[in-house]
Amino acid sequence: MMVGVAAVGGCSIVSPDRSVEATRVNAERMTNLRISLPPDQACAKTARMLMWCAGGLGFHYRCDSQSGNARSELNGTMEQVVRTEYFLVVEFLRGGSDTQVTVRQRDALLLTDYGALIDKYFQNKSDCQPR
Repeated sequence: MMVGVAAVGGCSIVSPDRSVEATRVNAERMTNLRISLPPDQACAKTARMLMWCAGGLGFHYRCDSQSGNARSELNGTMEQVVRTEYFLVVEFLRGGSDTQVTVRQRDALLLTDYGALIDKYFQNKSDCQPR
């Protein structure tokens, strides 16, 4: 049994990246959006929506907001028994009266197009709305 667990734990399920920085550099998709919410609120709303609409066993979405509410960052991870894979980095940067949103993600069979999903959510056109 332990041999089977070790073999499964050694292969990548959604991304070979082990850090936010690696995901930022290796992202195959990048989407830029502008929204009217402050970064901390936008990050929290996005994380909640993703848990509801793009969740799954082992998928986690976490926000980290900087002081002064000028910047927040959301990270998407797939947590396994032996390691964590990063597949999504969403940056929320305050610029004037708007917030610039940059979505960077890895392409994988188990991953949705997060840029399109987040864009539709903030335009209130999403098929999935968290309760």
